[in-house]
Amino acid sequence: MRAMADAPFDGMAESYDEAFTNSPVGRALRDLVWNRLARLYRPAQRILELNCGTGEDAIWLCQRGVKVLATDSSAAMLAIACRKSAQHDCSGQIEFRQLALEQLGELTGLEKFDGLLSNFGGVNCVTDIGGVARQSARLLNPGAILVWVVMGRYVPWEWLWYLFHLDAAKAFRRLKDGGSQWRGISVRYPPPATVCADLKPFFRIRSVAPLGLVLPPSYAAGWLNRRPALLRVLGRIEGLVHSISPLAWISDHYIIEAERI
Repeated sequence: MRAMADAPFDGMAESYDEAFTNSPVGRALRDLVWNRLARLYRPAQRILELNCGTGEDAIWLCQRGVKVLATDSSAAMLAIACRKSAQHDCSGQIEFRQLALEQLGELTGLEKFDGLLSNFGGVNCVTDIGGVARQSARLLNPGAILVWVVMGRYVPWEWLWYLFHLDAAKAFRRLKDGGSQWRGISVRYPPPATVCADLKPFFRIRSVAPLGLVLPPSYAAGWLNRRPALLRVLGRIEGLVHSISPLAWISDHYIIEAERI
């Protein structure tokens, strides 16, 4: 992997799997995404993954026979992803590359991909989502399926949680037009219609679905992780509302599924 300045996510790489990936709520949310991916991506297809983090999605796809080029801006995240990939005997199916979303234009001379995945908010960390959409389209075959999981703008869970903890600034941070500042970057929270508009010149929108409407965000999930029976009930309800597209407007994340024109 080529050298790159320290990424904002380097500092959380070692704790990410414990805090989210392997937590009961994190697993429940990721399972909903995987259920969707299982219907979309087939063995022997080539998938480009953006902001792959510690490699959890890439490894899952590999175990289903999918080939993955997994990219991330964080060298620390990629180091963990490479180690996990070797532990799961996926090294031959997954190629890891250090690359930020804004640098997609540097991917040249490659065979076009059959799909593209960006899970859990990577798209929120770029200023020009339309540019990422354009570069993503350039890398995909006609008919290829793009799946973006984006952090939402209007999140009642977040309002209630932080207001309960007397922190109004965090409660309404997603409503700021310029986004909120985090580790030196601006994190923006566009509503579904905005992201769909950025994709529509190149993609046909197939569906928009809520994620994290009933289940709380990871920072507010400690109490639920300790209550497996309640988690199962809320997880079932989350699965039921997952098909109600308008609820994507008020969920912690939303899933956009789009087809390359």
